[in-house]
Amino acid sequence: MNLDYKVVFSERRTIGIIVDRDRRVIVRAPWKAGQATIAAAVESKRLWIWEKLRDGRKYSAVCGLKEFVVGETFLFLGQNYRIEIVNEPRGDVRLNGHFFELSRADRHRARELFCTWYTAKATEHLTPRIIGTAKAMGVQFTRVTVRNLKYRWGSCTPCGTLNFSWRIVQAPTLVTDDLIVHELAHVLEPARSREFWNIVAVHASSWAKCRDWLRATVHSSNGRAQTSCNCSL
Repeated sequence: MNLDYKVVFSERRTIGIIVDRDRRVIVRAPWKAGQATIAAAVESKRLWIWEKLRDGRKYSAVCGLKEFVVGETFLFLGQNYRIEIVNEPRGDVRLNGHFFELSRADRHRARELFCTWYTAKATEHLTPRIIGTAKAMGVQFTRVTVRNLKYRWGSCTPCGTLNFSWRIVQAPTLVTDDLIVHELAHVLEPARSREFWNIVAVHASSWAKCRDWLRATVHSSNGRAQTSCNCSL
């Protein structure tokens, strides 16, 4: 059976293969790697690739969407905040003490307003932490973007652009800090090699706790893939 895959060339020494959450097979290869060499590497990993593609735990199932009603909770920096509906016209979402406030007149576009709020807060929260962590790690990055990533918490491009999902700001600060280290480590070592994990271990000693939180958030207790309703809109 044919196996489709995308090849991404970069400054690296070895060929690496990943299966993305949208079931895309990505082959990361050195500039000098020929098509025959790449094809051979993919063929040698064919069984592993098919196992990943069939793994039901890897992919997020659709969970119930928020209804934006009184009492519903939303995560911010690891804490749950209930929503309150106010009569006053607002045109935005506001966090007031222990509650998110949403105008009754804005309920029809509440999802858009919450995404805008989270994106702004993620940018505000992440930027200084990324700059400080990059300095401590001796890493130079190009820029940072906060986007609506569907299948990832973050990513790093070959040119040094760090991309983060706005959902990262729903996680505790301990988790966001370790995710920042994880993506900055990719600037130094694109492949998830032993060297990469050594870098993560040095600068993110709590990575195991971070990983456990992410797994608990993404997967339900019975092991079936599911995005936590608190982490979706």
